Amino acid sequence: MTLPTGQASFTGAAVSDVIDLARRKVDRLISGHPGQMPIYTTGGRWHFGEDAWAPLWSGGFLAGLLWIFASMDDSGKWRRAAEEYSRLLEPRKLDGGTHDIGFLFVPSWGRWHALAPSDRTRDVLIQAGRTLAGRFNPQGRYIATWVSPGSTFIDVMPNIEIIYLAARLAGDARLADIATAHALTSRRHLVRGDGSTIHEGIFDPETGEFLHGGTHQGYRPDSTWARGQAWAIHGFGSAYRWTGDERMLQTARRCADFYIESVGDRYVGPNDWDDPQPEFPYESSAAAIAASGMLQLAGLDPAGGDDYVRYARRVLATLSTETFLGRPGDGWEGIVRHAIYHRSEAIGVDESIMWGDYYFVDGLAQLLAIDAVRNGAGR
Repeated sequence: MTLPTGQASFTGAAVSDVIDLARRKVDRLISGHPGQMPIYTTGGRWHFGEDAWAPLWSGGFLAGLLWIFASMDDSGKWRRAAEEYSRLLEPRKLDGGTHDIGFLFVPSWGRWHALAPSDRTRDVLIQAGRTLAGRFNPQGRYIATWVSPGSTFIDVMPNIEIIYLAARLAGDARLADIATAHALTSRRHLVRGDGSTIHEGIFDPETGEFLHGGTHQGYRPDSTWARGQAWAIHGFGSAYRWTGDERMLQTARRCADFYIESVGDRYVGPNDWDDPQPEFPYESSAAAIAASGMLQLAGLDPAGGDDYVRYARRVLATLSTETFLGRPGDGWEGIVRHAIYHRSEAIGVDESIMWGDYYFVDGLAQLLAIDAVRNGAGR
């Protein structure tokens, strides 16, 4: 596989330069719109207010960006902003109306606790994890989405990290059992034999019987929605990190390998790979999530880790080209262009979206850390 121009040298200073650009974009966002948490851009400018599709779930990603920058800066500026935006999310620890509690609290309070653990951060995370665990259906052994009691999404997989984290902090094995049960149900019903994924599983909520697959954002129920595939890479990798269960690692590998086989040297594919005539050629947030998930997987899977690092580097390098990266002074407020939130609802289409920007920067930060270790080891 031949690297496009510039990708082979996407290390060190090149990565740091892109992170610096992202930092400036976020600085303008929080300075110009203090205390507000955008979801997606419209014509390149951030949209604020209610989410027309789902209960608000993107605030944790802005706080997470601030925590990433705080971990790289000793001035205290980013730390103060990260704490402020995390505190704004705290009431959601009791929000039983959404399955996206992990997205709200792992990037925000989870990063806060990792950097500076305290009784307060511990208590918030435990409560958030217990709230999400409250959506568990014991008959079907899945966590229900906000859509209906009989629905679960592949999106829930990365969210269950908050349950694992709460289980460890509280010493509550029952919580970990719930997260693992959900992961195994998703592995059985939402991951196909070739490693591709189904967006939604529909169950009988009374008996727990699996009825059929479905989709809200993909081309059709039996196709592969790109962001769902990326969520699976991240989610099963995280489940392996918390459990050491080889089944989770095997599933994460299959999902990552299917992504690589499907997208290949394009590195950024469309919203659904089975759509014969996609209206837009890119869904960049899926690529950012996949790259971040592959870098996580590389740290968990030494046997195939180098391949995942190489591919993730190429994805991140591609997203750092002029085609995708918003530049200073170009009027585009987001970091990464050409993302798609919800095509069929015409929400955030061919725009920037907050989770795409977060996982892009998260991937860059992981890449810097990996390269630092390798350079330090003389490799």
